[in-house]
Amino acid sequence: MKKVYVLLLSMTMLMTACTKNANTADTFWYLTVDYPNCYEAEEAFVRSFLNDTEQLKPLGIQLFDTAVSDTASQTADIHLSFFSDWEHEQIAEHIVLSHTWFVPREDPLTGRTSTSSIRCLAGQEDLVPITELQPPFVALRVDELSVADEDYPLVKKTGVTIQNVQGEVPQALISELAAALNTAALEHNALKTTETERPALFWVAAGGDVLLDRGADKLLMAEGPQSIFGGTAEFLATADLTLINLECAVTDRGTPVPKTYTFRASPLSMPALRASGIDAVLLANNHAFDYGDEGLLDSLKHIKEAGIGVLGVGLNEAEAAAPFLFENTARVFGIASFPSEKNGWDGLSVAAAEDKAGLLHAGKDGAAKLAAQFSTDDSVLDIVLFHGGEEWTDEPDEATRAIYTSLIDRGADLLIGSHPHVVQGFEWIQEKPVFWSLGDYVFGDMWDTHELGGEDGLFIMLGFWGNRLLYLEPYPVSLSDIRTSIAPRENLARFYALSRSLRARTAVKEMVRPD
Repeated sequence: MKKVYVLLLSMTMLMTACTKNANTADTFWYLTVDYPNCYEAEEAFVRSFLNDTEQLKPLGIQLFDTAVSDTASQTADIHLSFFSDWEHEQIAEHIVLSHTWFVPREDPLTGRTSTSSIRCLAGQEDLVPITELQPPFVALRVDELSVADEDYPLVKKTGVTIQNVQGEVPQALISELAAALNTAALEHNALKTTETERPALFWVAAGGDVLLDRGADKLLMAEGPQSIFGGTAEFLATADLTLINLECAVTDRGTPVPKTYTFRASPLSMPALRASGIDAVLLANNHAFDYGDEGLLDSLKHIKEAGIGVLGVGLNEAEAAAPFLFENTARVFGIASFPSEKNGWDGLSVAAAEDKAGLLHAGKDGAAKLAAQFSTDDSVLDIVLFHGGEEWTDEPDEATRAIYTSLIDRGADLLIGSHPHVVQGFEWIQEKPVFWSLGDYVFGDMWDTHELGGEDGLFIMLGFWGNRLLYLEPYPVSLSDIRTSIAPRENLARFYALSRSLRARTAVKEMVRPD
């Protein structure tokens, strides 16, 4: 049964206003409220407001329960009713107490990334408040808009409507009551748990292996970012944070180490790379040391001077483990654990130490050194770029999986892998997104790897709300020597198939796991 409360307005406070009955000196204006069985935060606010004598006293308001006088509800003059709708006429008597942003949720492995407002409002999508969106689901864009966009259509307003029941209450009094409600609503704790402002998203863009050798560095400097990044160049420019794995030394000095392949890029290309929108690069990989210690020191110098963050490599172990700090929003780390090359060269030989420049290696307790620096603040995103696993394989090996799981156990929010040179699947580990390998992004002379998948990569745009993944938008890319372009969406079929396979295996393991 609905509870109805009444506000008693003293006529001594309304001497200049019209009275309900000019012949009755002690007539009051009565206000009734119907509380629905929903809108908990909003109801808590209204109850608090009506019971707060400090709020009511300046208005000359007294509150009493209609159980004391049944006649009050029968002679109501003002009525407060709750509303919740996508669109509501904005007039003074309508008090909006909160906004809730809804999203259509979808399993990311279906391949859909957007829908229409027509489908949403027709009940053809599964709509949930963003606070209730949980893995394995992500949000779809609506009419190509995200919840952070100004014209996003799925915003539900909840509040109260003030109704002048008999039409005899002075408009000045209605406006005064509305103003008091509005003012109190802005400060009331019960409403601070709801979304009262448009959600701010943090967009992370990431590509896979980038080789600025074989002419790519010269093309980038001569023709700009679209020359090598193709259609993804616009994402590099618009994302909040953009990350890649830089698969080469940046130097014009040094001696090639005895390896099968040695790569280096011109130091002059680094300002052009920064101008493309790249914020930080993973340097903890098997090619950052291709020109020895001299080449490594040059790489650190030239990359940093261009304003690009270096991940996973430093002048000592502490610097190699240190995060790239992006404002107060994200911490980005780098770490490696790749197999020895056929000629015997091993990444452990270039691992950083207390007094030695090098990379952060998982085999040297690198994961623990990263974990010690993860944030405990849910509004800060901890991202780890990892270089490891077996090349030319479809899925992660068990040793690599163990490292990733350890990092997530310790607080990582997002893991992005490289080194296999081919795209591997995506999965959730403890409700955190993991991309095992994005494959190649810009990597010239991969003609002989076409059948293996070396000319097909994955570029991802990820929209985070705090440390929660809201949007997952993958783009297939196709490599043509040192030029990259966005491929048809059908090229994502392999990525989705591998991702579904990983999910199925995880489900089987969960079923057979002993209690």
